[in-house]
Amino acid sequence: MKTTNHITRRRFAGGLLQAALFAATAPNLVPLRLLAGDTTPGKRIQLGHIGVGGQGTSLLNNFQNVDAAVSLAICDPFRQRREAAGKVVTQRRQVVPKLYNDFRELLADPAIDAVVIATPDHWHVPIGLAAVRAGKDVYIEKPLGHSLAQNQAMLAACQQHRKIFQYGTMQRAEEMVKRCVELVLNGYIGDLQRIDAWAPAGQGGGSLDEIPVPEGLDYDLYLGPAPVRPCTKDRITSKGSWHCADYALGFIAGWGAHPLDIAIWGMDSDKKGRTSFHGKGTVRTPNALFNTCSSWDVNARFHDGVILHFMSDDVAKPVVTPYRADNWENNGTTFFGSRGWVSVGRGTYAASNPDWFKLKQCAGHHRVRYHNKYYQAFVESVRDRTPSVAPLEDALRSDAISHLSLMAIKTGQEVVWDPRKYQIISPAGLAEQMHTPIRGDWLQS
Repeated sequence: MKTTNHITRRRFAGGLLQAALFAATAPNLVPLRLLAGDTTPGKRIQLGHIGVGGQGTSLLNNFQNVDAAVSLAICDPFRQRREAAGKVVTQRRQVVPKLYNDFRELLADPAIDAVVIATPDHWHVPIGLAAVRAGKDVYIEKPLGHSLAQNQAMLAACQQHRKIFQYGTMQRAEEMVKRCVELVLNGYIGDLQRIDAWAPAGQGGGSLDEIPVPEGLDYDLYLGPAPVRPCTKDRITSKGSWHCADYALGFIAGWGAHPLDIAIWGMDSDKKGRTSFHGKGTVRTPNALFNTCSSWDVNARFHDGVILHFMSDDVAKPVVTPYRADNWENNGTTFFGSRGWVSVGRGTYAASNPDWFKLKQCAGHHRVRYHNKYYQAFVESVRDRTPSVAPLEDALRSDAISHLSLMAIKTGQEVVWDPRKYQIISPAGLAEQMHTPIRGDWLQS
C-alpha cells in the first residue's frame, strides 16, 4: 500500500499555530462551551482501538470495564493481534467489533466517537492528527510526538476541531500522587526550590539481522512515517518500538513521561520564562537496533530559579536513596521546598513529614482535576464535553522536557528554551531539529 494519508489535504492556517503556542502555557484553555460533540445524557461512547499489542490490549481490557463505553472497532497491522483483541471484546461485552488493518478505514466510520491510540511511539501524533480531523476524540499513549513540531501540530488540531484529548499517564488516577501534588501546590513544603525526577534506564541490544516479514503483518503500514528498514525479529516487538531511534526517543521520553508529568502537575516554573538544559547521557549499543539514549543525567533551570534534576534510575539511585532508602523505586518525582519535601512513584510515596500523606484533603484552596478511574474519566469527558484529567497542554509541557533534555545531551551544549514562544533560542541552528523528517505525508491535512 502507499504510505500517504488520503483523509484530507487541508493545511493549518498560521493563526492556529499561534493559538496553539499560547495554549501550551495555559492548561485547559478550551472553554467547555467550545468542546464540540454529543452531550446526550446516558449516551454510550463508541470506541475504536488503534494498536492492540501489549499496552493496547491492556487498555482494551480496561475500557471493557467502563459501562458507558463500548468498543466497536479494532485496528492493527498485525492480523493476529486484531483478531485476538476482537475476541476479547466479544467475550467480555458480547459485541462483535469491526476489524481493520488500516486505521484510516476505522476513522472513516461515523459511528466511532473516540479512539484509543496505543501504537509504536512514532505513530502517536500522525494517527492522532488524522483522528481529530476525522471528528474523533483521542486517548493517546505516552510519549507524545516524535518531534516538538509534531506536538505543536497536535495541539493546533485539537484546538481547531475542539476535541477531547487524554494522555496515557495513568498515575494521575493514583490518590497518593494527587495528595503529593496538592501538598506542593498548597505550600506544605514551603517555596518550591528543586525537583528530582527519574525513570528506568533504556536497554541495549536488538538484532539487525533481516528476517522474512511474518505472515499476517502489513509491514509497510507498520513502518508508516518511519524510514524503510529490513524487518528483524526485534524491530517488530515492543522493545523495538521503545528503544530504536527510528520510532522513539527511548525511555527518556517513553518512561520519563510519567515522573515528568507529575513534576509539571505540581509546578508552573516551566511556563514562566526561558529554561536552560544541560546534561550528559550514553547509548548502550549505538550499533545495534536499540540505539536510543539509555542513561541520562540532565539539569533544567527554570526562569524562577527552580532546578529540575532529570535522571535515569541508574544515575538516580545514589541521589535518591539517601532520603528514600526505605522505599527506593526505579521511578519517581520529589519536590523539595524551603520547609520540607514530598516524593511519589508508582505505588510508593514518602515525605519529610509522613503525617502529610495522612491528610485526605490538605488545607488551602488549590485542587487538581482528578478521577480515580482513569479510563472512565476519558469516557465521561467525551460524553459530557468536560476537560480531560490529563490534557494535551500538560502533555506538551512534559514531553518538551524529554525532547530538550535529549538535545542537550546530543549537542553537549546548553539548550535554551522559550516556552511562551514554543521556540529553541540557542544554540544557533538547533531550532531546525524541532522538525523531524518523516516518510510520506502523514502529518498533512
